[in-house]
Amino acid sequence: MSHSRRRGQQQAGHPRIPVSRKAAAALRRGHPWLFREGSRTPTGEIVEILADGKVIGWGLADDGPIAVRMLGRGPAKDLRATVLDRVKRADAARLRLLPPQTDAYRVVHGAGDGLPGLVVDRYGELAVIRLYAKGWESWLDTIVEAVESLGWATSVFRRFGVSRVDGRDGGELLSGADFPEALVVEEGGMKMLVRPRVGQKTGLFLDQRTHRAQIREWSAGRVVANLFAYNGGFSVSAALGGAAHVTTVDLAPEAVEDARENFRLNGLDPDQHAFEVADVFKWKPSAPLDLLIVDPPSLTRGQRSDAAAARAYKGLHERLGPFVHRDGLLATASCTARLSLDDWRAAVAEGLADCGDWAWHHVSTEPVDHPVALAHREGRYLKFALLRRL
Repeated sequence: MSHSRRRGQQQAGHPRIPVSRKAAAALRRGHPWLFREGSRTPTGEIVEILADGKVIGWGLADDGPIAVRMLGRGPAKDLRATVLDRVKRADAARLRLLPPQTDAYRVVHGAGDGLPGLVVDRYGELAVIRLYAKGWESWLDTIVEAVESLGWATSVFRRFGVSRVDGRDGGELLSGADFPEALVVEEGGMKMLVRPRVGQKTGLFLDQRTHRAQIREWSAGRVVANLFAYNGGFSVSAALGGAAHVTTVDLAPEAVEDARENFRLNGLDPDQHAFEVADVFKWKPSAPLDLLIVDPPSLTRGQRSDAAAARAYKGLHERLGPFVHRDGLLATASCTARLSLDDWRAAVAEGLADCGDWAWHHVSTEPVDHPVALAHREGRYLKFALLRRL
């Protein structure tokens, strides 16, 4: 790798940034972001934060509205040692929390693992890095070193696609052997096809693993439809759980074909089920459903207000709710951080209000491999619920 990716050895005498009392209070509570208040420090530099003449924390200088990604309290420490330690501890925590027969999970989830702006995902022997803070680009060699030290990664790949950081598609092999276009991984014994170079996120929606397992528990004997299905993770889970019939719907033909292959990988006959390339906003089932699964992409892209986001989720459920028959189930999710859990629940309830009475049976958020720092409410993004039509 190019030496230019790293700034070299950490130096003493770091730049210091004085902050307002309001910002200092947030940082003392453990918030991982310092929003820009004044002049810029070169992106990727280690900086110390001053309040009332005292150093209260340190972090990595970034560009954009977030000036510093906070890495700790008190004076600056060695960043290389910090990254090596936190990546190792994060991976060890996953190994103790995740179910057996699982080799696809999030190793590092930003601020929830003390490394804000950094994501590392595992797909078997492949590690995929994604940067949400440009400051980390100067320390890519250190990140790769930390991932390689875990022992399971034979390849380390960087996935692009974050506009404010890299602004391009595709990715770059950072270390190790090249890898196939498609890999097969496991989560709780269920096999899944993953395409790290072109798939959504870094290849799979790893944050829905726990919810896929729950769908498997809830599907026996039911007629199921999975909308915005991507490569059919929820569909396979339903079929493995004994669903009588599963319809998989997505707008992308290649995703629907991968869903068929995921059925085959798990010993399921795709010809016993249905696969449709269709726009969910125009799709209708041929008969009422026992279980409807709705996992849309963010409906707030380009939206400028929380009210607009709420209207989008209300409208979606207003349209889809009537497709579920009495005592049928609706499993619904949201991946937008714009709406709080309470606001999202209110939007769902308003959307379902005109199609009968409903009850919440289950509500949950991020899984164990997507931790959220206590003071980082912006890190709360995933919502998932199961409702029954009464």
